[in-house]
Amino acid sequence: MNAFIHFIDYFGPPPPQKPEAWLQRYMRRCKNPFWRIYFTYQDWTSKAQAKIFGGFWSLWRKLFGRWLHVKMRFDSRVEVASMCFIATNTSVPVPKIYLQFRWRDLHYVIMKRAPGQCLAEIWPDLPYEAKLIIVEQLAQCIREIRSIPPPKGTRICSVLGGPIRNFRMHDDGDTGPFRDEAHLNLQLRRQHPVEDCAAIVAVAHAKSHPLVFTHGDLVPRNIMVQGTEVTAILDWECAGWYPAHTEYCMAMNWENWNLALEEWRPWVRLFVPVYELEAEADKALLSQYFIPMQHVP
Repeated sequence: MNAFIHFIDYFGPPPPQKPEAWLQRYMRRCKNPFWRIYFTYQDWTSKAQAKIFGGFWSLWRKLFGRWLHVKMRFDSRVEVASMCFIATNTSVPVPKIYLQFRWRDLHYVIMKRAPGQCLAEIWPDLPYEAKLIIVEQLAQCIREIRSIPPPKGTRICSVLGGPIRNFRMHDDGDTGPFRDEAHLNLQLRRQHPVEDCAAIVAVAHAKSHPLVFTHGDLVPRNIMVQGTEVTAILDWECAGWYPAHTEYCMAMNWENWNLALEEWRPWVRLFVPVYELEAEADKALLSQYFIPMQHVP
């Protein structure tokens, strides 16, 4: 592993840095004769570097890509914790994590590659009977996930107890944690009083919902299947403890610009508990205020 890290450190792309940090690094390296030659012939060395690095990843994919998947993010702690939490408390299929480490401002997670195909690639062409078999498995997964006892209290948060990642709830993704459902609703209304919203919003926001563990982005691109068997549910970075209607509202309203999901949404009602009033209220809020751009105090 150390050799792998040193190889990437030497030949890999630089991590994201502030301009001042990059300039300091550049000036420091200019004192070294090797780096002076490197910068003099940078056009050539950049092309050579790209070929070497590209060749390395090509070799990686050929040797290990069939079995392993490497995910790189600025911070994957919540996703890793959520996957481990689900693997420990349910029989829901999630990729097995072999190794994780932080290096050069990025979090690397090496996990087992899920067998099969991404459901998004084949869903439109599947026969009705095959879709029904897949949906029945997803319904069982959702039942298991939602049956996990929530922590005490009303806090809406990640499995680690901190912020959640949800682009419906804030435009930069990371937001919360929220004290309770009313606190979250205030942010969804962009801190406007409920009287300023559609009547259905007032009705929905007057209701209280239990907290359940929620995937938060359950769409075909995050589901792997082999034949009609669900082999893995992927991308748990948005997961956390949310009000019970959140999964349905996200599935029905979020990415409403994505036409590929139009054929998928009617099937959602067969495996996610339906909250039609809350979904209509959420749709009205999206139409009126779209996405919150400020964190509620």
